[in-house]
Amino acid sequence: EYTPSIFGFDKAKNKVVGQKAYENYYKDASEDEVKNYKPEVKRLMGTSEKFHFERADVEMNPEEISAEILKSLKEDILRKYPDFNTVAAVITVPAAFSVLQSEATKRAGNLAGFKHVVLLQEPIAAAIAYGFTNMKNENWLIYDFGGGTFDVALIASKERALSVLGHNGDNFLGGKNFDLEIVDKVILPKIMEKFSIKNFNRSNEKYRSAFSQLKFFAETAKIELSEYDKTSIVVENIGKDDDDKEIFVTINFTRKEFEELIKPMIDRTIELSKQTLKEAGIKSSSVAKVVLVGGPTQIPYIRERIENDLKITADASVDPLTVVAKGACVFGIGQKIPKELMQDDGKKLKEGTLSINLNYESLTSDTEETVSGVIDDLKDSEEEFYIQIQSDSGFYNGSKIKLKGGKFFDTIAVEPNKQNVYWLYLFDKQGNSAPIDPDSFTITHGLSVSGAPLPHSVNIIVAQKDYTRNVAMNVCERVFDKGSMLPIKKVLTEYKTSRKLKRGEENELDIIVVEGESDVPDRNGFLCKVGINGKDLPHDLPEGTPVELTLVVNESREVFITAYIPLIDLTVNARSTSHDETIELKNIEEDLETQKERAKVASENMSPDERKALDTGISSAQTSVRNASVDEDEKMKASKQIKDLKIVLDKIEKEKEMPQLVKEFKDGIQDTQSIINDYADEKDKAINNDQLNKLKSEGEKAIADSDISLLIRINEQIKELSSKAVYSNPSTWVHQFNKLIAGNPTFINDNDA
Repeated sequence: EYTPSIFGFDKAKNKVVGQKAYENYYKDASEDEVKNYKPEVKRLMGTSEKFHFERADVEMNPEEISAEILKSLKEDILRKYPDFNTVAAVITVPAAFSVLQSEATKRAGNLAGFKHVVLLQEPIAAAIAYGFTNMKNENWLIYDFGGGTFDVALIASKERALSVLGHNGDNFLGGKNFDLEIVDKVILPKIMEKFSIKNFNRSNEKYRSAFSQLKFFAETAKIELSEYDKTSIVVENIGKDDDDKEIFVTINFTRKEFEELIKPMIDRTIELSKQTLKEAGIKSSSVAKVVLVGGPTQIPYIRERIENDLKITADASVDPLTVVAKGACVFGIGQKIPKELMQDDGKKLKEGTLSINLNYESLTSDTEETVSGVIDDLKDSEEEFYIQIQSDSGFYNGSKIKLKGGKFFDTIAVEPNKQNVYWLYLFDKQGNSAPIDPDSFTITHGLSVSGAPLPHSVNIIVAQKDYTRNVAMNVCERVFDKGSMLPIKKVLTEYKTSRKLKRGEENELDIIVVEGESDVPDRNGFLCKVGINGKDLPHDLPEGTPVELTLVVNESREVFITAYIPLIDLTVNARSTSHDETIELKNIEEDLETQKERAKVASENMSPDERKALDTGISSAQTSVRNASVDEDEKMKASKQIKDLKIVLDKIEKEKEMPQLVKEFKDGIQDTQSIINDYADEKDKAINNDQLNKLKSEGEKAIADSDISLLIRINEQIKELSSKAVYSNPSTWVHQFNKLIAGNPTFINDNDA
């Protein structure tokens, strides 16, 4: 039922997937084994990271490793069912996955040999599995805590149709994080207490195999504490310390200690769950159940927290470990494989058998379904032919329908809550039957899904002038909103090339597409660059050439960008990248230091709870940055945590901005009044006082309306008035002149002098 998603090579250089690979990497965990297996590649999908497997001397990226795991699953099926058609597959992905991660997953499916791959968001899959046997009209919260990711989705089930009302998630929060917390905060301190080992930490490449084993001990303890109140973690066979002493330690670990350890992470999931309800405008009392998905939801503490904090009953009536797979199976029933792929299977019809092309919904929530079809060989036939449809159970017995141009159309009855098999019969005018292929089809009565929502907003980065501060800055221009139903399309027309487009060269358009909810570009996730391949151009095009961009996101969340160039009436592919940007460790280290400085300033005006939450975020990011040198996953996590930290600090600074501006306004009024009284030229005093009173009145109104932009402009005008008042006095100019000549200035040109 379960295949651990870990891949590698054994000593004979054979590819190994699943349980055996898991044991080699974690349980045995010699230095040799650790270098030849790769676990937990899911969170690295969409990146250009490469992994070197020493035994086979090959480098593979996350897509290629995922493809090997998918191939293994396919082989398991074909071993048991050799004739099973594996042309297509439904692959589930976390709802919080980025576009790049989703696209990489689809490519992995194609690499594994599936010609047609459909992606399905995991919370929707879980809802389909849960709702398939649940007829009630009600709302459910899908709480999906997996090994590496967390998703929460609010689903409405109405008249056997599912729709997503809201969703949130975290791609770097999963059962893996519990294991690492046990390693870092329980096992490691006990080892260091008893033994002398220099630089014994996860960031040290030397101890990679030891920490792989420690994670295995931690995971075993986590699973045991789901059943028992206490357990013993026995650390052995991981090597010797610096004094040549064998490392051996037994740690008593209780469920209560474990719960305290994972509390901050569960707090985060509860916060995201509450946020989802709030964004959808749904109260907890209107949600019938929390459907539990993923292995970690078997931890009793998680169930307790859900029921206590969300005040909603937790339901695990469907196995949390297989509910997503079951939902994907049901969803698969309703998916059509493209006709051209089905005809590729090499199947030859018997002589005299006619081929029929059918159109119908194979999964429906209706009790009637329209079926149409065409027999191409009978399109021009002058003979009369009739088609008849009957259900295998006898529930529906259709009348004979005359074919017109080889085509027919019928409305059939569907028996509720079951899989309906229908037989097709073709007759000539005399009532003789003629063989057709296919001669049957199946319609399952169950759920319909109203469409998958877009998990993150899609934005284009553009340069815009901020008139309140009089600077040009990059901002995000929204193209698609989070929650938009897929597929979606938008045409953007107001673009001109910033440089000459050269034939035969790669031409970047200085346009970057990102996904996320922030208006500030670097708080969001990179999606792609936009560019035009010069090979597509008939000749060079001048700077300022108008370009019309069309963005499309399909049901599997693949993004397609085309550019139409009216000048030459040409449409070309304009997406120039397909992987995430390369993250440099040095850059994220510097970025973290910058955010720590921001936090130091911001913390002066914070409540103790705000300060504690911020400190936790910084501490977590520091841990990830420290381990990023040996763990690619930690590097991606660190990058995401720093982005989140920036968003939190933006919010805090924005909230504190108004009080700061009000103080600046009051001080400015007071100081300017003193300057007018003491320095302004007598003939200008009345005008200056009038202007100051007017600014005071406008500023007080801006404060009452909480209008930050207006107050910024008024504060700038107060400064200008203060400066004007000072310089209206001739003695100010004398003072400035004396200051200049005393300072022995070195002028650059005659005009300045």
